[in-house]
Amino acid sequence: MMNEFDHRVLGEKYNLFSFFKEGPGLPFWLERGLRIKNALIDYWRVVHKENDYEEIQSPILLDKELWKKSGHCDYFEENMYFSSIEKRDFAIKPMSCPGAILVFNQKKRSYAELPLRIAELGHVHRNENSGSLHGLMRARSFMQDDAHIFCRREQLLSEVKKIMQLIFKIMHHCELSDYHFELSLRGVAKKEYLGKDDEWSLAENVLEQALVDLKLPVKKNLGEAKFYGPSLDLHIKDIHGRFWQCSTIQLDFNLPARFEICYFDENGQRQVPFMLHRAIYGSLERFIGILLENFGKELPFWMHPVQYKIVSVSERINDYAVEVGNSLKMKGLHVDLDLSDRPLKEKIKRFHEDFIHSLIILGEDEKARRLISVKRRGRGPQEAVSLENLVRES
Repeated sequence: MMNEFDHRVLGEKYNLFSFFKEGPGLPFWLERGLRIKNALIDYWRVVHKENDYEEIQSPILLDKELWKKSGHCDYFEENMYFSSIEKRDFAIKPMSCPGAILVFNQKKRSYAELPLRIAELGHVHRNENSGSLHGLMRARSFMQDDAHIFCRREQLLSEVKKIMQLIFKIMHHCELSDYHFELSLRGVAKKEYLGKDDEWSLAENVLEQALVDLKLPVKKNLGEAKFYGPSLDLHIKDIHGRFWQCSTIQLDFNLPARFEICYFDENGQRQVPFMLHRAIYGSLERFIGILLENFGKELPFWMHPVQYKIVSVSERINDYAVEVGNSLKMKGLHVDLDLSDRPLKEKIKRFHEDFIHSLIILGEDEKARRLISVKRRGRGPQEAVSLENLVRES
C-alpha cells in the first residue's frame, strides 16, 4: 500500500516522473524530476574531476560476443535484452564494465598511468521480473554512476579507501547519514564463482582491511558475492526502515584475465592490472527514490526542483518580482513566479501544498527597500534579506 511518503506518490503528484503501460518498469523523467537528477549529476562530475577520474560514454548496444567473452551471458543472460542487426547479435548493456575495458585496451598502457580511474554515467537496462518492479527503486532502465579503476597490487587498499572516503563525502553532501557497509563474500559452492582461491582471498582481505582501517564495523554476508568477485556494499535506510543497496565496491580479477588487459612496468615487463568496479549513487533512480522518501518536499536546497517560488501581493509589484526572478535565474537557480491576482493567503497555501523549497513574498515595502521576504519550508518564520545578499548567498 502506498502512502504520502512513497516516492511513487510524490512522483505522480508533483510531476517528477511517470510510468506508462507502454514501457513497464521504464521511468519517464519529467521537467521537475530531471532537475533533481541533473543536480546530482552536476555535483558528481565536480567531485570526480577533483578526484582525477576520466569520464567516458560507451554505447548502449554492443556485440553479443563481447558479453559472452566477459561472462555476462553465462551468468546474467536472463536479465539482458538482445537485438539482431544484419544477422549480427547485439546486447543492450546491463552494466558498463566491458566498455571501460575496451577503452583501457585501446592503447599501450604504462605503469605511470596507474591508477587509471575511468568513470561513466551509464544508461543500462535489465530485464527485472515484473513482480519485483517497484517504481524507481527497482526499474528496468536506469542510470548507474559506474567507475572502473585499473591499478597495481600495492595500490589496491589505498584505492578502496579513497572510494569509501568519496562515498562519505557524497552522502554527507546529500544529507544522508543512516547507512552502513556490508561485505559480500563467496559461499561454499565455489563452482558458481569465477577465479582462483588465492585471488578470492586477496580480494576479500583487501575489502575487509579497508573497513578495519577506517574503523567501520565488518558485517559479512557469505554467499552474496557477485560471480566475478567479492563486494563492499553501502545500504541506505529509507523512512520506512527498509535498507537499499546503493554504493558498491567490487574487486574483479576475472575480466582483466578474460580480456588480456595489461600494462608495462618499470622494466618494460607486461603485467596484468587489478580492476575495481565501483558506483556511489548506484542507480540514480533508486538513489532519488530514497531521497524523496526521506526528505519529501524538503529535499536539500541544491538539488531541489523548485528552489524559490516568487509571489507578489499586487500587480504593482510584478516588475520587481520579475527582476528578482531574473536575478536568481541568472545564478542557475530554479524559480517559479506567481504574478496572478489571487489573494496572498491562497498563494501561501499553494506553497505549502506544492513541491517548493522556499517562498519569496514581495509587497510594497519590499519593493521600496529592495528587500526579499523569504519563508523557507520547515525553517520557522519569514526572514527579510536584501536582493543582493539573497542572490549572493543562494
